[in-house]
Amino acid sequence: MITKITNSPLANKRLRAEIETKLGTKVIDFGFKLNGRYGTTFVDGADIVKRKNYWARHLANETEYKLINNLVPSPSLLSAYILWGNTRDVGKNVKHLNALWAKAHGNI
Repeated sequence: MITKITNSPLANKRLRAEIETKLGTKVIDFGFKLNGRYGTTFVDGADIVKRKNYWARHLANETEYKLINNLVPSPSLLSAYILWGNTRDVGKNVKHLNALWAKAHGNI
């Protein structure tokens, strides 16, 4: 379960998620950032076509497909569901991903 989202301290990542798992807290930095700037994602106002293209591009990558499809806590999964999720609200997207994890795995 994601318990906290903050700005990432890493130069090339946008956000940091703290995830409580059965094994303890896991920290994952995700979201592309270059020279202190990040691209426009769905939560930033990208349109539905860009969202659809993002999902198609990332699901076409076999590694990312497995991570996203199996709900494996990873930068790929977090970017897909939080930055390119169903809504433009990060908090709502986090709640949606947490609900999917609970349904699929109980506590991760």
